[in-house]
Amino acid sequence: MIVLVNWTAAFVGFILAVILSNVFGYFMGFVGISIGLFIAGIVVGLMVGGGVLTGFGNGLVAGAFGAIVISIILLIGGTITAGLVGFGVAAAASIVWILTIFVTSGFVVGVGGAIGSLISGKN
Repeated sequence: MIVLVNWTAAFVGFILAVILSNVFGYFMGFVGISIGLFIAGIVVGLMVGGGVLTGFGNGLVAGAFGAIVISIILLIGGTITAGLVGFGVAAAASIVWILTIFVTSGFVVGVGGAIGSLISGKN
């Protein structure tokens, strides 16, 4: 059974994903970024508990939240830098960015969330 999103866990997962992916990415490159995202997903799953789908869903929301925040920052930066043209370019880039991050990072955090919810054993 899928439970509604635990927004506290999703927000904590987003913050951890940003911090851990930057720290691990600095030392180990792209593999480190993936490890940081995966660990953040496990923490989300441990916080949520429940079934595999609940952990996966909450982890996916944390990853998607990151994509949305990054695209908003990109839109603001493009608008400030180049006005209306910058907004148009940033909007097009944001759509591609959201889809790419949602598929890649969201999936990694979601799998970590599913594993974390299995480890927690809370139903």
